[in-house]
Amino acid sequence: MNYSSTRGQDNNVSFIDAMLNGLAKDGGLYVPKKITKLSKSQLAGMSKLNYEKLAFEITKLFIGTNEIDQSDYKKICKKTYSEYFGEEIISLDKLKENEFVLNLFHGPTFAFKDFALQLLGNLYDYVLKKKKIKLTILGATSGDTGSAAINGCEKAENAKIFILFPHKKVSEIQRKQMTTNKSKNVFNIAVKGNFDDCQKLVKDFFGMNNKNQKYNLAAINSINWVRIIGQIVYYFWSYFRVEKNLNPINYVIPTGNFGNVYAGFVSKCMGLPIRKLIVSSNKNDILTRFFSSGEMKKEKVRESLSPSMDIQVSSNFERLIFYYTKNSSYTNGLYKTLDETGKFKINKELHLKILKDFDGGSISDNETRKTIDYVFKKFNLVIDPHTAVGYAVGKKLLDESEKRVYLATAHYAKFMDTVQNSINKKLMYPKSLRSILNKKENFLLIKNDIKDLERVISEIN
Repeated sequence: MNYSSTRGQDNNVSFIDAMLNGLAKDGGLYVPKKITKLSKSQLAGMSKLNYEKLAFEITKLFIGTNEIDQSDYKKICKKTYSEYFGEEIISLDKLKENEFVLNLFHGPTFAFKDFALQLLGNLYDYVLKKKKIKLTILGATSGDTGSAAINGCEKAENAKIFILFPHKKVSEIQRKQMTTNKSKNVFNIAVKGNFDDCQKLVKDFFGMNNKNQKYNLAAINSINWVRIIGQIVYYFWSYFRVEKNLNPINYVIPTGNFGNVYAGFVSKCMGLPIRKLIVSSNKNDILTRFFSSGEMKKEKVRESLSPSMDIQVSSNFERLIFYYTKNSSYTNGLYKTLDETGKFKINKELHLKILKDFDGGSISDNETRKTIDYVFKKFNLVIDPHTAVGYAVGKKLLDESEKRVYLATAHYAKFMDTVQNSINKKLMYPKSLRSILNKKENFLLIKNDIKDLERVISEIN
């Protein structure tokens, strides 16, 4: 299984090298040379597997058997989805005959990103020990990626982890999940800027390092392909539990960096019967505007009640463009134009192709509050603001008769003030989150400046 960059200059890379590099050397994102399409009989055979075994069967299709021994990889999957998730790895709530909520917050940091980052951390630990190399892991977070990355990757003894987050723009609990960590190989860096600034610093640092090769650098954002394959699994698991006749269903996903949605798209490419992927946004509605017009146009990032989605540049969308066009020059040109002008527009034919698989919508903060309240009163279910965005957009865009799964991407306790104010009810933090509220924090504060970031990493390394 080989991987190549969406921009065409970094090709025929192994799975392990794609994982260790994270971002391709030409600034693009790695994609597999082929995606295995499963038959109906193969899908039927997988439908009864538990989560750990399903994860092995799905994700092994993206890993060369000559790179990681299958028996070793089976142990990695068992370790990931047993030891770190506890008894309830994943669950579904049925709202109506055709409406389900997929609860993706049972992991150690109460967010969907645990599913991929626990796997990535265990893979790092395995590969680094085997190759006897040290790694500098660099990532940016708009809220949940940081704590999930730290929790997943701190076990990799040969790695140092640097997480950038926008100063004063993540929730208190999200910040403290990162900044109260005491592992000696973890370093949290607050940036005076927004998430897009943090993400650009990461990409710029990779670009700079590609020239001088000072660090053995890896990425943990969803630009890392392992982040995608770790998230494909729960689409299969949930589908098998809500649809028994292999009829197409819809998935409704609140999104920021497009990694979660793209994992759903890869699932569809693998043969999972998905009708449409509903891309749900808050007031930062760049993706909604794209689906409406075919134009990707950056605007100023605005703070919202669903901060993990306060993003303008959705990195994984580049993988989608490349999939449809199979043209690295075209993809490279679009993203060069986006960097230079803040926008690009695709042709009508490509736009219509994308709309066959996707639809998108957005809602305001006020609608988010109302949705949290409505779902609580109607179903006695407490949801977080991101899940509320997905629910509201799904209700707007889908007919009542269309079966759909809403992805609940985080536990409500990570956004306690917003949720309590919305439903006018006092709620309890889970014990492990409650315990960090009064712990001492430790993080560095830097300017939105690549030189400042370089100085910090250089001093620590």
